[in-house]
Order: sequence, then structure tokens, then C-alpha cells
Amino acid sequence: MYVVCEEHLSRAIDEFVEVYEQSPDLYELDKVSFTDWSSPHTCDFCEDPPKYLVV
Repeated sequence: MYVVCEEHLSRAIDEFVEVYEQSPDLYELDKVSFTDWSSPHTCDFCEDPPKYLVV
């Protein structure tokens, strides 16, 4: 699972495919919510605010 900004979305997808050998599901963080999880405040690859969840 990756939480990333728009700039790092393709990198997260590439890494996900390499590890899991399948395409990930993509979600825009401002359009989804989970009861037991809140998104981090920064991208997994930089300090920018995240926009996407890659799972």
C-alpha cells in the first residue's frame, strides 16, 4: 500500500506491480474514508501532501 502525491503516482504503481505482479486499485484520498485508518500527512516518497491511495 502506498499513499502518494500526484508526482509519485507512477512510481508507486510501478513498485506495486513489481512486488505483487498485478495492477493496484487507485483511490483519491479526498473521495474515500475508512473508519479505522487515517491517511498520513505526507507522500511515501516526499514531503508533499498525498493525493492517492494505491492498494
